[in-house]
Amino acid sequence: MSPAFTGVRVRRMTPADLDRVMEIAESLKEAPQWPRAAFERALDPKAQPRRIAVVAEGIAKTEGRFPEVLPSGAEAPVDSAGLMRGLKPPPPSGSSSSASSAAGEGGEVVGFAVASLLPPEAELETIAVASTAQRHGLARRLFAELAAEIGAAQITEVFLEVRASNQPALGLYRRLGFTETGCRVRYYHDPVEDAVLMRLRIGAIDPTSPGKKRL
Repeated sequence: MSPAFTGVRVRRMTPADLDRVMEIAESLKEAPQWPRAAFERALDPKAQPRRIAVVAEGIAKTEGRFPEVLPSGAEAPVDSAGLMRGLKPPPPSGSSSSASSAAGEGGEVVGFAVASLLPPEAELETIAVASTAQRHGLARRLFAELAAEIGAAQITEVFLEVRASNQPALGLYRRLGFTETGCRVRYYHDPVEDAVLMRLRIGAIDPTSPGKKRL
């Protein structure tokens, strides 16, 4: 089933988005099940370390198809992936995406992504897309915005960890250009499971098309 939108914009997450963000997270098995207070802390510009939190917002559908949201020839990845991590707060607002699009302009939030800035690195904590909007490249679109903002903060490398059994997430991160760098044995609980460690050099990719090398 195609989602009921004709376009998607990516912008900074705001407090008005939290009900929908939590609804999406709760509907996805692999998404982070953070309490509301943790998401609120993620939007606190005074907290440290800084954090980037963005959402994908669908534009109301007027035609019978979903728009093209990937670069020409790009493959749409599986879009549901979450990391159970402690929250770290966001950087101050004012990104290009938030300037060009305010919350609530006739759209519905269909996905979100969060990264913590830990100079000279950043941690990708989660990318989650509503089940009704998956397989349309929204995870790639969300990560492109994160990559651009992370690069603007003079950070050159992003790391993450994910359950070894989470094949959709592993496939997504590989498509985004991440490579496996190690394993933390029995890192996760409920159930006990290894964590796969992955890294990506932001300076080595084109942020407008994650997974592709710069020319």
